[in-house]
Amino acid sequence: MMTLDGALAALRESEIRLLTDIANSLSELGEAAQEDRRRLLEVVQDLRELFFLVVVIGEFNAGKSSFVNALLGDDLLPTGITPTTEAIELIRYGEETDRKPRMRDDGIREWVHPNTGAPGVAIVDTPGTGSVFLKHETTAKSFLHRSDLVIFVISAKRAMTEAERLYLELAKNYGKKIILVINQIDLLEPNEQADVRRFVERQMENLLGMRPLLFMVSAKEARMGRQEGDLSSSDPGGIEALKAHLRGVFAQVPPAKQKLLSQLDMALVVIERQERRVKDRVAAVGADTARARDVQQELEQQSAGMNAQLMAARAEIDRVLEGLRVRALEFINTNLSIRLIGRGISREALQAQFQEVVIGRSLREIDEAINTYINALIDNSRLYWRGVIDRLSQLKDTLDQELTGLDSGIYAEQREALQEAIRIADAELKTYSSGKIIGEIQSVFETNMNAFTTSAAATLGGLILVILALAPAGPVIGAGALATATLAFVVGLPMAIIGGALGVRYYQRVANDTKREMNARIDQLQRAYHEALNEITQRERTRLAQYGRQVLTPIFSRLEALSQRYTTQQNDIRRFHEQIEQLRRGIEDAR
Repeated sequence: MMTLDGALAALRESEIRLLTDIANSLSELGEAAQEDRRRLLEVVQDLRELFFLVVVIGEFNAGKSSFVNALLGDDLLPTGITPTTEAIELIRYGEETDRKPRMRDDGIREWVHPNTGAPGVAIVDTPGTGSVFLKHETTAKSFLHRSDLVIFVISAKRAMTEAERLYLELAKNYGKKIILVINQIDLLEPNEQADVRRFVERQMENLLGMRPLLFMVSAKEARMGRQEGDLSSSDPGGIEALKAHLRGVFAQVPPAKQKLLSQLDMALVVIERQERRVKDRVAAVGADTARARDVQQELEQQSAGMNAQLMAARAEIDRVLEGLRVRALEFINTNLSIRLIGRGISREALQAQFQEVVIGRSLREIDEAINTYINALIDNSRLYWRGVIDRLSQLKDTLDQELTGLDSGIYAEQREALQEAIRIADAELKTYSSGKIIGEIQSVFETNMNAFTTSAAATLGGLILVILALAPAGPVIGAGALATATLAFVVGLPMAIIGGALGVRYYQRVANDTKREMNARIDQLQRAYHEALNEITQRERTRLAQYGRQVLTPIFSRLEALSQRYTTQQNDIRRFHEQIEQLRRGIEDAR
C-alpha cells in the first residue's frame, strides 16, 4: 500500500466520500444502475487500500501469466497450456518476495514481490477471456473497472479476435488507459511480426477509434534469456522496453495521484452512462405525458363537439316548435273565428283536425331532430371511447417496450393505472350498445308532447265552447206567435245588439287568452325539450369529467412525480460532474 500525507491524503478522503455519494445516489436509479453502484463501492475499497492496479487481461493461452512473470523477472505465477489462472492473482509491492499466496476475503489471491514497478503498485493477473470455463471470463470482466492501467495481452498467432475487440471496447468505455502487448512473437518470422503489428494497429483504429501504445514481446524468450543469463541482447523478449516505459509512467506522476485521477475517470464514465439513462427516462416520461395529454385533449374536444351538436339540435327543435306556433295560431284564426258563430261547428272534428295539421307533423319532425342528435351523440361517444382505448393501449404498449431499458419498479403503478383506465373506458363504451339512452330521452319527449297535446286540446275546447255558447238558438216560430215575436223584436233588438256586442267582446277576450295560453304551452314545451337535451348532454359531459378525474388525474400525478424524480437525478448528476472536475483540478495541482 501507498502511504499518503498532506494534500493528497485529504484529497483521497474527499474522493472516497464523493464516490460513495455517487454510489448511494445510484440506488435511486433502479436495477440497471446497481452494477455500476457495486463497481463504485469496490473502487472506494481500492482507494482505501490504495494499490495502483496494473491489470493484465487477454484471451486464454495468450500467455498472460508468463508475461506477468516476465515483468517480475521471476517465475512466480504458475503457467501452462490449460487455464491455470482461476482466480484473480494480485502481486503487490514488497521488499521481500512471498511465494505463498494469501487468499483474501474477496476471493483474490495475493502475492508479494519487489518488482511490481514501484511502491504501492500491484500487478493483477486475470483469468483468460474466451476460456472454456465461463466463470473465468466473468471473473476477468468483473475486475476490469477496478484497474488504473490496463495491459491487454494479444497472441501474435491469433491477433484481434472478436472477444478481444469486445474486451478492449469495454476497457475503453470504462475510460481506462490501455497498453497493448502482442505476446508470443517468437512464433513469427520478422516480416510476419511487422505485418501483425500493422494489422493490429489498423484494427484498433478502424474498429475502436484507438491508438494505444503497442509493444511486441516474447515472454518465453525473456524467461529463457533470464535463465541462461543471455548477454547477447540487452532486452531478450522485448520486455525491458515495456518495463522502462512503466517506470517512466510512475516516475512522471506518482502512482497515488494517478490512481486518484484514474478512478475519477471511472466515476465520470459511470455518471455519464447513468445521465444518458436518466435522459432517456425523461424523454420517455415526456412522451407518456404527451400521449396522456392527447387523451385529455380528446376529452375537451368531445365536450366542445357536444356543445355544437346540442346547439344545432336545439335550433332544429326551436324551428319545428316555431312552425307549430305559427300553425296553431293560424288554426285558431281560421277555424275558431267569430265568423263561425251561428254555423254548425263540431268540437270533435276541430280537435282531430288540430291534432293532424298542427300536432302530428310537429311530433314527427321533433322525433327526427331528437333521434338525429341522440344517434350522433352516441356514435361520437362510441368513437371517442374507442379512441381513448386505442391511445391508452398505445401508451401501455410503449410503456411495456420502455421497461426493457427502464426500471420496472418505477413504472409499475403507472402500468396498473393505465390498465384500469382502459378497463373503465371499455366499460363506458359498452353502455352505448343497448340503446338505453334513446329509450330514456324518447320517453321524456313523448311524455312532454302528450302533455302538450292534452293541454292544447283543453285550451281549444274552452274556445269552442264559447263559440257554441254564442251561437243563436234556431227553433221554428209559428204564425200565431208572430205578433208576440214582433213585439219581442222591437223591445229586444236593442238588448240583443247590446248582448251581441258583449258576447263578441267576451269571445275576443277568450280567443286572445287562448292564444296566449297556446304560446305559453309551446314555450313550456320548448323549455322541456331544451332541458331534456341539456340533461342528456350534461350526463355525457359528467361521464367525461369523471373519467378525467378518476383516470387521467392519477396518471398525470404519477408522471409528474416521475418527472420531478428524474429532474432531481439530473441535478444530482450535474452536481457530481462539477465535484469531479473540481476534485480533479485539486489532485492535478497537489504536490
